[in-house]
Amino acid sequence: MERPTQVTFHIGVQFSTGRDILLSAKANANLLRARDISLPPIRKARKIIDETLRRLDGMPPIPEEQDALFAELTDPGKVAHLVLDDDLRAGSLRDLFTGPVLYNGIESRIAPVAELFSNTSFRLSLALINPVVFLDRALASGNAIRTVRSFVEATDPARLSWREMVQRLRHTMPEVPLTLWCDEDAPLIWPRVLRHLFALPQDAKLEARLQPLKPLLEPEGLTRLRAYLAKFPPETDAQYERVILLFLDKYGIEDALSPRCDIPGWDSARIAEVTARYEDDIAALAQDEGITLILPDTPLA
Repeated sequence: MERPTQVTFHIGVQFSTGRDILLSAKANANLLRARDISLPPIRKARKIIDETLRRLDGMPPIPEEQDALFAELTDPGKVAHLVLDDDLRAGSLRDLFTGPVLYNGIESRIAPVAELFSNTSFRLSLALINPVVFLDRALASGNAIRTVRSFVEATDPARLSWREMVQRLRHTMPEVPLTLWCDEDAPLIWPRVLRHLFALPQDAKLEARLQPLKPLLEPEGLTRLRAYLAKFPPETDAQYERVILLFLDKYGIEDALSPRCDIPGWDSARIAEVTARYEDDIAALAQDEGITLILPDTPLA
């Protein structure tokens, strides 16, 4: 088989847009196949990668082992770009909340995977999310509830920094490019996210452009938006964003656009403090070297 030259690995964060990536990839299966892009099932890829790492036992892979890995991950035929999507690779909820910082130890879990694909153009992607919403969704999930509660009780909100987590990744893997976007912005920038993840051209005819928007719009609004975009296709990303914002303003579901977050022991002042820190983090990350931050012209939140 011909070895892929490019590997993109989306590693989270949990409770963000990972599922939307999979649904969008499925909707664009023909387009991806025509461009020799492969996205194997999550569980299959996770098992293969785990077994390979266990066999290597900390040693770097030799070329024959890398070839064997690609042969297992991809179907027969030409694959130029392998896309992987697994937010559990960055850690389970118990892993994520066992230290005083967000995603404690993520760098030690991802670096060995990056080494597996060292013979390709390897890059990572992450969708960040307001830590308040992240913690609320983690608590609501019912998974590792004691661990999450203990983390909330013991952690200084001023230390809840995605930038600190990203800096740990960059320090451990400075040669690996990293793409970021904000979960809150996904409804506006989803076509750009898909083009970047799958290395597609600007004029690619994408399906599922509205995937992250579906929970935010009333059904009538979604129907009217599809009809409008078909009749008046935007020529630029900025035009697309303006159309989405207009429909959100008219047909947006208020509870979905402004979800209520309930963090035990946190009052409105603390929630505002964490949110402000998150916004500062995003502004700083936009200036950091080695990072591509996909931002809308007009943020949704």
